[in-house]
Amino acid sequence: MKVVSGNHAPDPIATLIYWLGITHVGNMASLPAWVLKHKGKGVAVERRGDRYYASRVRSVWDPDKGRAKKITVEYLGTITQEGIVPPKHKQPARVSGILEAGNIAFLDRFAKNLAKPLAEYWPYSWQSILAAGVLKLAYREPLKSLQFRYETSLASRLWPEAALSKNSLTSLLEHLGREWDSQRSFFEFLSRAESHMAIDLTQVFSDSRNINWLEKGYNAKGLWHDQLQLLLIWGVDTHRPGFLKLLPGAVASARSLVNAIMESRLRNVVLVGDKAFFSTANVSFMEDAGVHYCLALARDLHFIEYVPASRYRSYFMYRKRPQWFRSYAWRGRTIHIYLDKVLAGEEEAAFLERVEAGKATMQEYNAVKHRFGTLALLTDTGMDAREAYELYRQRREIEDAFDALKNTLEGDKTWMQSRESLQGYFFLLFIALHLYSQVLDHLRRKELLGEYSVHDVLAHLSKVYVVNVNGRDVVGEVSRQTQKVIDKVEVPITENLGS
Repeated sequence: MKVVSGNHAPDPIATLIYWLGITHVGNMASLPAWVLKHKGKGVAVERRGDRYYASRVRSVWDPDKGRAKKITVEYLGTITQEGIVPPKHKQPARVSGILEAGNIAFLDRFAKNLAKPLAEYWPYSWQSILAAGVLKLAYREPLKSLQFRYETSLASRLWPEAALSKNSLTSLLEHLGREWDSQRSFFEFLSRAESHMAIDLTQVFSDSRNINWLEKGYNAKGLWHDQLQLLLIWGVDTHRPGFLKLLPGAVASARSLVNAIMESRLRNVVLVGDKAFFSTANVSFMEDAGVHYCLALARDLHFIEYVPASRYRSYFMYRKRPQWFRSYAWRGRTIHIYLDKVLAGEEEAAFLERVEAGKATMQEYNAVKHRFGTLALLTDTGMDAREAYELYRQRREIEDAFDALKNTLEGDKTWMQSRESLQGYFFLLFIALHLYSQVLDHLRRKELLGEYSVHDVLAHLSKVYVVNVNGRDVVGEVSRQTQKVIDKVEVPITENLGS
């Protein structure tokens, strides 16, 4: 029989279905039962080689032949023992691999600066180090959470060889802590182009009973607690950390700092210290060792020359607030005194409230009134007032940033059972801090610090997801607020995520 419609060529599929469905019904018995069960009203089946196919058919009247014929309406798919598998374009989308991506993609832009030196000094574990640093900054969570964050974020794609399980991290921290020479070489590589470096100390408190470096000292709450020192050196021009080391003991000493500077092999280092660090002995020791300094002075030191506000004749703007200043020589060094009149007004009001309450006298007020709102810096660097002030304030910015990261140690105390693991842990925090500093500098250059903090930006970008659909990455819907942040930071995040 020949199936023809008018002058058109025959439809081969319709012809086959016609023969299978009508003419050779007996042949259906040769098909497997799991194929035949799909044949029914409106559905025809056929065999091609070793495979079976199903199509939707219907009968139409053929006026030329004077009888009904069957035509194919729709190809349904391949018949398998599990059922009919539709053609690919009709299969439901396979959605998998939903990953938090925007924040990680943003940090990867800055992490690329660290990847090469990390790979040079730790060729087998650099991906673990970099991924841990990125995730620490992105989520500020304990180490035990890093594996989950790794598996559910773009980090698993960017650094596929990272190992962040509890056992892997325990081994990694010990390994990093023991490889001090590699750490020092890494720090030296990062700081090779720095024209000026600054140094500072901060305290690390620990409950561990296995770290013999710990000594008793007062914490921020005035409690007597085991602690050691964390020494941090950073670049004045780049605003990035360049060196980090743990030091034993609870008391800052010029000797320990000078020794650390010599060990770091860094040049052009300036020690920036707070009011507690100043002493004539410390100053003399640093000068003998050739280490420059910029130290804040306690307001009650007798050699500081306080004058009325009208005697401050020069100023500069710092973060939209005028800083008035005076400078004078003292024993071959320079003292810069700054007056913030806004802060002075606030401190004066607070003191007079104490006078009103009977907790202070006007005689006491007259003795200290010219100190309100002041900051005195002692330096041998030759820096002018503005340079010295900005250097000191940078110290505060970086210290605040590091404190935010250091506070995550609270959730990780049980991991830190040796000096090596603690040194390794703080190396991971150093990586996070370096990334933080790069992002901070980026926001500063885009003039966005008045609107967003680093963590504000990362929180917004964490809402950008990548979804794997049929083996292809697709960026999830981005909210208007998140897109606003992406546009302002001017980093092509969504464009680089989808494929």
